[in-house]
Amino acid sequence: MQTKSIEKNPLRDLFYGFSESTTKFREKVCEECNWSPSTFYRKIREDVRPDPNRPGKMIKIFSPAEKIKDLAWEIQQELKDRL
Repeated sequence: MQTKSIEKNPLRDLFYGFSESTTKFREKVCEECNWSPSTFYRKIREDVRPDPNRPGKMIKIFSPAEKIKDLAWEIQQELKDRL
């Protein structure tokens, strides 16, 4: 009886790698920034919000950009290593 070797499927590996990387990115950002998933998704949608101290004016939402950028690079490297 012959055993058929299982071949790698690069398309499947890429698909699931990208899928998992978005989840991992969200989880790392939430952990580093002490955000809930709800806060994470709200911050994705919002760029500015009303300034409570100046009616009619808008302020940019604070984002720990450097931390988030570092996490994105880390996830990207993990995905590269997987390939």
